[in-house]
Parts: sequence; C-alpha cells; structure tokens
Amino acid sequence: MHPKYKGYAYIHHTLLLTQQRQEYVYHLSTQLYPRVAQRFAVTQASVERNIRFAIKRTWESGNKAELRRLFCVYDVKWSPTNSEFISVLTEVIANDRMNDSIQLAMLI
Repeated sequence: MHPKYKGYAYIHHTLLLTQQRQEYVYHLSTQLYPRVAQRFAVTQASVERNIRFAIKRTWESGNKAELRRLFCVYDVKWSPTNSEFISVLTEVIANDRMNDSIQLAMLI
C-alpha cells in the first residue's frame, strides 16, 4: 500500500489500536472509526471511505503473491471489506506470522 493514500495512515493507526484491544475488530463503526477520526480530525465517513480506497488500490496493484499468502481464503480478484482486511492484518501481527516487520511495512 502506498503511503500517499490517506487510508494508509488510518490503517496504520487502526492496526496499532487493534493490537492494544483486539475486540475493536468487531466494533469498527462504533469504536474504532471514531477513535481514528478523532486522532486525525476528520469524519468517521472519511476514515471508512479512505480505508476502503486504499484497500482497493492495494488489491489492484499490490504484491499479488503476498496478498494471496495473507488472504488465502480470498480470490485476489475481489478485495476484502474493511473489516476483513483489518481483521486479517490484526491476526497476522498478533500471531507474529510475519518474520520481518519490513514485509508488513511493504504491504501497508
């Protein structure tokens, strides 16, 4: 994911928050988006929209092999929802399946 997308910063902050409290994954609209929106002084709708855009662009032009590896249940042709994307990356980070933090930085 290219850092030029606003959604990149929102996803990065989202992943930091979900590492602190993994239950946020189940409460995106009610707990997580409001916190991210407050942090960046934007609306919740903006957070959701920019995350969705960043995911879509990553899915279209990202590293297909890495996306398949991380999201093995998804066809790379169809991008995941915001909650699916955040859930998978939260799990990957929590389970320390990524050997090198640089690989994660390259994905997001």
